[in-house]
Amino acid sequence: MFGRLTDFVSSPRGKWITLASWVVVAGVLLSQLPSLDEASENEQALFLPGDAEATRAYEFAREHFPSAGTPVLIVFRQPDGLGPAAYAAAEEVAGWLAGPNAPDNVGQVLSPGAGAGLVSPDGTTMYVFAEVAGEPAEQPFLDTLDAIRDRSASLDLAGVEVAVGGPGGLVADLVGVFAQIDTLLLLVTVLLVLTLLVIIYRSPVMAAVPLLGVGLVFQIAGALAAWYALTFGVPVSGQTTGIMTVVLFGTGTDYVLFISARFREELARSDDRHEAMRRTMRGVGAAVASAGATILVACAALVLATLRSYQALGPVIALAVALMMLAALTLIPAVLTILGRRAFWPVKPRPASTTETQADWRRSVYGRIGGVVLRRPGLTLTATVLALMVLVAGLTSYRTNYDQLESLPGSAESVRSFELLRGGFPAGELSPTRLYVSLPPGSGLDPVVLNRLDVLTLEMLQHPAVADVSGPTKPLGAESPPASSLPESVAQRFVSADGDAALIEIVLKDNPFSREALDAVPDLRALARASAERLGLPAGSVLIGGDTAESYDTRTAGDRDSLVVLPLILLAIGVVLALLLRSLIAPLYLMATIAFTYFATLGFSVVVFVGVMGHAGVGPAVPFYLFVFLNALSVDYNIYLMSRVREEARSAPLTDATHYALARTGPVITSAGIILAGTFSALMTLPLQDLLQLGFGVAVGVLIDTFVTRTLIVPSLVSMIGRWNWWPSRVGS
Repeated sequence: MFGRLTDFVSSPRGKWITLASWVVVAGVLLSQLPSLDEASENEQALFLPGDAEATRAYEFAREHFPSAGTPVLIVFRQPDGLGPAAYAAAEEVAGWLAGPNAPDNVGQVLSPGAGAGLVSPDGTTMYVFAEVAGEPAEQPFLDTLDAIRDRSASLDLAGVEVAVGGPGGLVADLVGVFAQIDTLLLLVTVLLVLTLLVIIYRSPVMAAVPLLGVGLVFQIAGALAAWYALTFGVPVSGQTTGIMTVVLFGTGTDYVLFISARFREELARSDDRHEAMRRTMRGVGAAVASAGATILVACAALVLATLRSYQALGPVIALAVALMMLAALTLIPAVLTILGRRAFWPVKPRPASTTETQADWRRSVYGRIGGVVLRRPGLTLTATVLALMVLVAGLTSYRTNYDQLESLPGSAESVRSFELLRGGFPAGELSPTRLYVSLPPGSGLDPVVLNRLDVLTLEMLQHPAVADVSGPTKPLGAESPPASSLPESVAQRFVSADGDAALIEIVLKDNPFSREALDAVPDLRALARASAERLGLPAGSVLIGGDTAESYDTRTAGDRDSLVVLPLILLAIGVVLALLLRSLIAPLYLMATIAFTYFATLGFSVVVFVGVMGHAGVGPAVPFYLFVFLNALSVDYNIYLMSRVREEARSAPLTDATHYALARTGPVITSAGIILAGTFSALMTLPLQDLLQLGFGVAVGVLIDTFVTRTLIVPSLVSMIGRWNWWPSRVGS
């Protein structure tokens, strides 16, 4: 199948038909499909499993509190005590927010002068509370937040620090980071890949071919991904589009390298460029298709994940890689055939006047390395395994960090506002946990129901992780005056307009994104259900949501997905290898090297993140994504090397075949590995800690795989296992 297709695209007429077809189809699709920006979402609850309690709480809130906005906190802090000027400024900001000149989407506003609860006990810290309606990731919300920050920045208060944050500020700052991803990441990736290609090929033409091909596929893939997301209602985050960018450029460049390196080799054997490309694709076409297939099966396995962020990533990456694989089998061969030897200008390959001798390739860098490895395969294997075991030992320092604030740069205003806030308040004041109560229709203000809600509110306060609570009867905190002695508007936000639902806010003692806060969520849910049942509230009437609950449910679903999905991905990669190599033995040890490289990479990364960079831990999704991309991408080098070993073993002893295959594929794999590592290292330029960690981890893993696993470990194993590599089939001698 691949042979007939690639023979056509490299033929005198087929190359032009292929190029024209790509141009026409790309033009039609790009003119008709939406852009990926239109489909992007960054609301965490949208990516949780549909049956998670935090998701149900989010949907309950949207149904019963549709006008309730996301809290934004304007924090004031003066270490030696707030003075009259600070209080006056806070009232001025609150008055502006509550007045006619404020943005239209500002809802309830509470000022420190409204009563207890907004001023710290030591008098050093206070905040103005404002609810802003709308989705925090959308422009009207972001415009309002900018207006609030501009107004707060204009305050001239000597010795007083002012910062705008809270849940609304945090989401807005995350959205701001994601907004930088597409442009900055694309620019850094293109410049990096272009530089590396020029260094490797010393040819501006050959450096431009991968970028033009991948760039075209990138545009089409983004449009198709946007159509898919909008058509099927699948949330796609800015992080997903960023990962798609580096995966596409990394894999696309790898495929072009595999093809161009073999094309150059064949041009040195043939005068006819069409025949040279036909032989090239006959030699590497199946390897390229298999390399793409490994990523596709890995993406298919992501559909089985419960986290919708993982589910959404699978189809987006699959679309991009499938298109890139199709381009590698059709568009790239057609373009290179059209260019012929000019693709490698100024050093054009010419048909060799003499046949390459064994001494020639043995003297090459990888020929020499292969000679050393294959003379002492047992020693080589032992030494490399021991070295990687040292890296695996770094996992003893592994810990997960769920704090979104840690992921943002310290200069982000939401981070600064949190630091100011916890100088005088419990850390949980930043983002209270929300307990929603479903009430009998219209009974929200009934005295009997209010009494039950008051008991429930105070019982939640008894949990050791809770610092304070607020609700319909205690709108300004447990120690505040009862709601009956306060203006009705103060308690209004805790009861739905139809009286069918109530809200109780729980302020935790710890940072709401810390491990301690997340660990408290199941206990709080159990306590809430037991209290509601004892008070005679309807069964299943309570739901706990909010940022902390969402992070807890994300952790639970992520742990399950790691145990279920990752082994399936490894198994699927093994099946692809078995079909390509027609062997049951080789895939087993190749999968073992993949897993071993992963754990060595993660161990080394943990040491760097925690011990060197001072990170609080590893981002919760980093190990998952690292496994998916390191394994699905680096297996390309397994495929490229082992398919060449099998090809050469048809006419030479296995040791000689392995030696020659390593000498021939080594430079290409090294170049591809450096470029792939470079594209993922571009993620490190973004001001988001989780993406920095992912970029670093994949880059390091690819380099370990390139220079250690594929160069030393795999050839050693092939040599030691001998003819059993291909069992149950037989190849050569």
